[in-house]
Amino acid sequence: MKRAAVIAVEILAVVVVALVAREVWLAVRDDGDATGPPTSAVTVETSVTPRVAMFGDTVVATADVVADSRVVKPDTIRVQTEFEPYELHGTPTVQRTENGDIVHLVFRYPLRCLREGCEPAGARGVAQFEPGLVRYRFAESPGTGRAIVDWPAVEVASRASATNVEQIEWRASETNLPAVTTRFGPTGLAVVLFAGGLALAGAAVWLARRLWHVAPEPDEEEQEVVRPPLERALELARADLGNGASAPDRRRALERVARELSLLGLDGLAEEARTLAWSPRPTTADEIESLAHRAEDAASTRLVPA
Repeated sequence: MKRAAVIAVEILAVVVVALVAREVWLAVRDDGDATGPPTSAVTVETSVTPRVAMFGDTVVATADVVADSRVVKPDTIRVQTEFEPYELHGTPTVQRTENGDIVHLVFRYPLRCLREGCEPAGARGVAQFEPGLVRYRFAESPGTGRAIVDWPAVEVASRASATNVEQIEWRASETNLPAVTTRFGPTGLAVVLFAGGLALAGAAVWLARRLWHVAPEPDEEEQEVVRPPLERALELARADLGNGASAPDRRRALERVARELSLLGLDGLAEEARTLAWSPRPTTADEIESLAHRAEDAASTRLVPA
């Protein structure tokens, strides 16, 4: 039993020594099983100038990125950062220099802030930007890498000291307000408005009474004048001739005249009307007028009571 335990301890010691020897060998040859390039392939240094600025001045935030082109693709290096509450005051610039496999990129951001949140607290305040990122892609790996960007703080100095503020003669005061003045007193205004309201109410009542007692105008009954059928037929024949109606229309008008004459027992005039209606030549205005006058005279004589 003791012998088996000794053998197990010896085997464990051999395994441990072998693993340590392997790690040392890989470290010396730099041939490990790491899945990505070392993070030291990209270094970032930041600065903000000037470090002490007056309120409203322009400051420049600079990020110096140094990368090894054998490990990182230089064209994929991007800086992702925010400068709240500061805003860009101009166009950011990127300066690139190369020295063998080493690529040096300088990102510059001109900044200025004139809104709330940028004013100094007391005599001097501190503006601290949020950390950013430098993103890039590896040259021989599909993965992406990133590095943290830590910006230094900026001290913001006030343009006016406490003594200057105390010496200002303010034009407005929250305690010593002037008395309220009006061009017309509240009492007089109330009286005028009350009188005006009464006048408007009286006018409304008067108009309502006037409209209520207005007698409706009597409707004029239009007495419809009933004209004899012969008169309407003759008027139609005259209108067709004056309007240049077609031959069939004029023929129908004269046939109506002939029918009405026949109903009155004026057969001779009725026959004359039919002759004009079916005449191969166009009927003239004189012929129509002559027939109409004689028909009207004959009809009036026939209609007069004996």
